[in-house]
Amino acid sequence: MKKIIIGLIILLLFLGYTPYHELNNLAVVDTIGIDFSNNKYYLYLNVINDDNKVYTVTGNSLGEVFLKARNIDNKKTYYKHLEVVVFNTNTLDNTTINFFKDEFTSIDYLVFATEDKISDLFKNYHKRRDYKNFIRKEKEMSGSIINTTFKEVLSSNSDNIKDAAIPLISYKDNIISKGIFIPSKNIYLDKEIARASYLLNDKINTYNTNIIVDNKSYEVVLYDLKANTKYKDNTINIKISGNIDSPDSNDLITQKKKVTNILKDNIKELINSEKNNNYNISNTINHIYLNKRELNYTTYKNTNIKIDIDLSEKEKNNYD
Repeated sequence: MKKIIIGLIILLLFLGYTPYHELNNLAVVDTIGIDFSNNKYYLYLNVINDDNKVYTVTGNSLGEVFLKARNIDNKKTYYKHLEVVVFNTNTLDNTTINFFKDEFTSIDYLVFATEDKISDLFKNYHKRRDYKNFIRKEKEMSGSIINTTFKEVLSSNSDNIKDAAIPLISYKDNIISKGIFIPSKNIYLDKEIARASYLLNDKINTYNTNIIVDNKSYEVVLYDLKANTKYKDNTINIKISGNIDSPDSNDLITQKKKVTNILKDNIKELINSEKNNNYNISNTINHIYLNKRELNYTTYKNTNIKIDIDLSEKEKNNYD
């Protein structure tokens, strides 16, 4: 019997079992928010084993606020379950990026940016499931957001070919997607342009959109989408294929034409914005490099853009 008990104890240790009294002495954090106002940093922490209570810590630097937050209500702060970090856009600079690179790179958490006050956002949305549900819904319904981890942000910032693109959110009745934020360039792109970027990077293959035809609103779904980009004769050739359907209409000729024109306009706006501001989140400039071994924005700015979109009218089995 003694051998069985010892075996069970060893098994629990290997499985990472934490006795209740030890867990009770930890403040387990799953979501944090970081804001900067009146020359002070504000750190918001959602503690999941304390009835999802939000704690606020202030200081003159990130190092100071995290040092102050080592213990909360006589409990040691535990970040191993951290899954979501929300930054105010005014905090996303080299100081913040370098701090997190040094202190938190071992944790593969999701990251968002917002222009709203973190205190207001965290009043209603401070739990990881709030943001995970939001990502799932936006990804499935409109394709306007893709979950990004801080590791990916750091990797993008150290890459000369592309710039980090962080999902930009806001709140009203619910958390909503505003598009993406590029901290290295301090550039904001709306959700339609973000979606075009995701499409060109093969990060989405389905999205829903609403269009107005003859003063009537139609829900249209584009699915099985594929994007192909090539460079030839100083022209960026973009080919997009897929299917289109609508639960609101049996005749998709007009809807398809309108959706195609909107998508073309979004892609052109994205690429022209890249040319004017010297960033590369669509990766179209990479195709010039593959052909000419020349990666510079002078060449990119002088290219022509040709976009071909081929959507087949095909009934979709479901719209989940």
